[in-house]
Amino acid sequence: MDPKTIPKSITINGRFLTQKISGVQRYSRELVKALDRIIENEPNYRMKTRWRLMVPPGADTSYRLNAIHIETVGNRGGHLWEQYDLLRASRGDRLINLGNSAPLLHRNKFVIIHDVAVFRTPENFGWRYRTGHKAMGRIVARNSDLGTVSQFSQAEISNVFCRPPKSISIITNGCDHLLNRATDDAVLHELDIEREKYFLFVGNPTPNKNLSVLLEAFHRAQIPRARLVLVGSLDSKVFPGSRAAYGPDIVLAPHRTDEEVASLYANAKAFVFPSLYEGFGIPPLEAMVQGCPVIAADIPVVREVCGEAAAYFPPTDPDTLAELLCHHWNMPPDRVSQGELVIKRIEKFQWSNSARSLLDLIFTDRTQQ
Repeated sequence: MDPKTIPKSITINGRFLTQKISGVQRYSRELVKALDRIIENEPNYRMKTRWRLMVPPGADTSYRLNAIHIETVGNRGGHLWEQYDLLRASRGDRLINLGNSAPLLHRNKFVIIHDVAVFRTPENFGWRYRTGHKAMGRIVARNSDLGTVSQFSQAEISNVFCRPPKSISIITNGCDHLLNRATDDAVLHELDIEREKYFLFVGNPTPNKNLSVLLEAFHRAQIPRARLVLVGSLDSKVFPGSRAAYGPDIVLAPHRTDEEVASLYANAKAFVFPSLYEGFGIPPLEAMVQGCPVIAADIPVVREVCGEAAAYFPPTDPDTLAELLCHHWNMPPDRVSQGELVIKRIEKFQWSNSARSLLDLIFTDRTQQ
């Protein structure tokens, strides 16, 4: 470790601890935990460097770290906290931002941009959100050191913001947060579903998730006794009306604990990931961790993440997806048929690997090139 490249003080933007847990928040939470474990066990990373996670008032108090000090600063929330309170409190520090946004006037920051969906699929976002996040992205890309979560997103960011790909570091997601996690099988009884008698989707039902194709394929498959469980927040644009309107074969299951989700993965016939656009896509890997077969949309980033460990279909083709649903339904229970392929994916995408990559960037000064 070159003493010239050791930062005296590193602050992590902890705004994610005030937000509902989705993909970006999961990434931030797990990556910081992995960082904390390494820093705690390897004193070289903290002997000459102060580590702080700065959070707004009202942040999740159940989130615990050992080596990184959690510090509540300011009295605002949301973007105002980030642009004013965090900016002031972290002045002079190397500021690590893991969730797409950052204090725009901070002079020494590293920002993870997960995707450029607001540029690629602007029709999927409201005018205010789209306008604000486009402006944020352009400014951050111009005055920050950048990272992202996949080779696909690296190419996308390079194209949209006209930056050389090599100037955009890759710090991938992990999936081992569900390894050895206790499962809560009571959720099966609560949702009135049986083991190996349902297909599973996990994620917020935003337009890019392509749920309409999944719903169409499921109904075309006409599999007796099969059910489709949808885990995630309910979007009225995707699910208008009452739950009863979708019939008994569609099970809506919002707001589930990690233990319940682990159980749903472990007991599903297969997990379906029909997305049209992603920056990475953690759920297929989470399913693999629990031994659940994966059926996924054939888009570049999912190929990058899942490799040969998933069955693929064209994302706009419900008939091919219906055939895959029938094929998986008729297969005998076998959770290890693609064991070696799955193990390779799980071993590749570990939070500790991602934390090591980030530490390497910070302590070799590569985030400041």
